Amino acid sequence: MAGRVAVLLALLLFAGCGAFGGAERQTVTPVPVPEQSQDGRAAPAVTGDTVDARRLAAAHRRATRNRSYVLGMRLSLEWGTQIVSLVVEDRHHYQFRTEIVDQNYTKRVYTNGNRRYVYDERAEGAWTATRRPTPVSGVLDPDPARLIEAYLATNVSVERPRDACDACRVTLTATEPPSAFKPANNYSVQATVRPDGLVQSLTVSYWDRSRKAPVSYEIRYSAIDDTTVSRPAWVQQRWGNATDSDPELSDSQRHAAVG
Repeated sequence: MAGRVAVLLALLLFAGCGAFGGAERQTVTPVPVPEQSQDGRAAPAVTGDTVDARRLAAAHRRATRNRSYVLGMRLSLEWGTQIVSLVVEDRHHYQFRTEIVDQNYTKRVYTNGNRRYVYDERAEGAWTATRRPTPVSGVLDPDPARLIEAYLATNVSVERPRDACDACRVTLTATEPPSAFKPANNYSVQATVRPDGLVQSLTVSYWDRSRKAPVSYEIRYSAIDDTTVSRPAWVQQRWGNATDSDPELSDSQRHAAVG
């Protein structure tokens, strides 16, 4: 387990380099399917005062699959800060926006199941409309499930509500880095987990001694099962009233940057 965590952490620490290239260039380590109990259900990720980070990451993936939500992420590393906004109606109907603060980089993606629209400020204002829509898992960079598995693979405290109930959320906290992740001071992780396994919030902060810089991650889900997606203004601005199935839409065009 320590070896796998080391690989995951190495990928996460260099996520900033891949962030500029988008999800297409990012190496993703899939979370293995957890063991099944005799009745066919997945083994629980949180049992008593014990947390299995691998199972929790897999449970989170299952809980976010085929449902609507809003996801916000703020990732701060030594190279800068990345802000991600994702609005999901279903796996092929979503809006995605990522920005590198103070580095004039913004990328927007809108997919409605028929066509994928992209505006990439980094690529000299490249606009793309393609008939090959990408599922929402293809734009998540970094994947929240990978962060859950990597940063909660340590001694975690479980806090439950005083009036325990099946519908109550639990709070997970940790102050020690994973055993394979030693060059860190002031390590702090807190997560809120819903009964269905969805990690509704995750905050991570520590001092990276090897890079002599603070690191922080903030991830929050909201409007779960209560989100719809409409055609964004930047798509309307570029393609006007063209329909998503219009064959006259070019597959790749360049235009001045969005204001």
